[in-house]
Amino acid sequence: MKEIKVGVIGAGGRSASYIRSVPVEFAHRVRLMAVADPHEESRRRFSEHFANGTPPRHYEDGALMLGREELDALVIGSPNYTHADLALAAFRLKIPILLEKPVATSLEDCRRLWQGYLAAGQPTVLVGFVLRYTPFYSKVKELLDDNRVGQILSLDADENIVPAVSSVFYRGWRRYDKYSGGFMVEKCSHDFDILNWLSGAKVRRVFSIAKRTHLTPRPRAQQHERLDAEVTRRMAFDYGDKAVKEFMDVTNSESLYEAESDVPDHQAVMLEFDNGILSTFTACHIQPRSTRRLRIFGSQGAIEGDIERNKIMVDIPFEDRDGYTTRQIDIPHDENDGHHGGDSVINEAFWGAATGREVEIRAGLKEGIEAVVVGLAAEESKKGGLPVDLEPMRRHVFGND
Repeated sequence: MKEIKVGVIGAGGRSASYIRSVPVEFAHRVRLMAVADPHEESRRRFSEHFANGTPPRHYEDGALMLGREELDALVIGSPNYTHADLALAAFRLKIPILLEKPVATSLEDCRRLWQGYLAAGQPTVLVGFVLRYTPFYSKVKELLDDNRVGQILSLDADENIVPAVSSVFYRGWRRYDKYSGGFMVEKCSHDFDILNWLSGAKVRRVFSIAKRTHLTPRPRAQQHERLDAEVTRRMAFDYGDKAVKEFMDVTNSESLYEAESDVPDHQAVMLEFDNGILSTFTACHIQPRSTRRLRIFGSQGAIEGDIERNKIMVDIPFEDRDGYTTRQIDIPHDENDGHHGGDSVINEAFWGAATGREVEIRAGLKEGIEAVVVGLAAEESKKGGLPVDLEPMRRHVFGND
């Protein structure tokens, strides 16, 4: 059968998670042809770990790779600020692209990306919103589509981040908004995409407040030992695969208290959707356990769940008296499958698209841009202290579409 020639831009952990998760039925056909990354050591380690047969060609520059290679599929997992230009260069190849989130870091780049996408004939793009592909959020979406809790009135969500993951945002390029797009764009575009998906609507207005009140320079006696550089260095950032974690450089060399960074240690966002749903979202660093929790309040019931605990609770009121019934839904998944079972599903879709199959793409470029626009509005509100209207932002990006 025809070989699937794949290129990778960005020899980091997220790209590795896509290449390591090639479905068994495609694995013998996938060949890593080229790897682009400005760091020679990253290219070397990535190639040694994932080469299937002939070693891939190496490039320092992703655009140069795209100009020279004949590829059947492409993974873009480079730093955020490179995504828009690389995707624009890749669109002309007319091949399936797995574009990591966020798809862009500025409103102008979102506009350029959308115009280039339309001009190229809307090639196949899967955005790396892996949460849409998880059994947990898939079940929540199914419950809402089945109208189990009536009309949605409110969506509350939070993301709490353990120190090993928090440390990633206080070193490297992610520490600066000009490279990442801001914390709400870089980390929380996942969450805004889920809220967009579950609400079935568009965000109309955003208001946000952010603070950095604990991860600040302070006397040693006021610092927590678990946040020391030596401790966080021993905590492997979870890419969902032990072998990948072992060869990726995921260590931190600075105390979180001393790291120079634009990133807050906690942030809160209020969202108004155009169908009347109101939503809150909060994110908090250095927590004892990672969580993504969700509470949905409807006219005829409520849903509560925590993806880390693999459970969903559904409360349905009695019609003829006070009280309610509760149904607990357990969400099993393979613990070795990264992102709570989502990695295998998104990979099935991407590699299926690479072979020419019709697949379910749960988040394409437009969904990727929508999440970025919400994140950028939250960042703007954080800085200005006022609510932000998203409609002018959308018109700038999409025109009258």
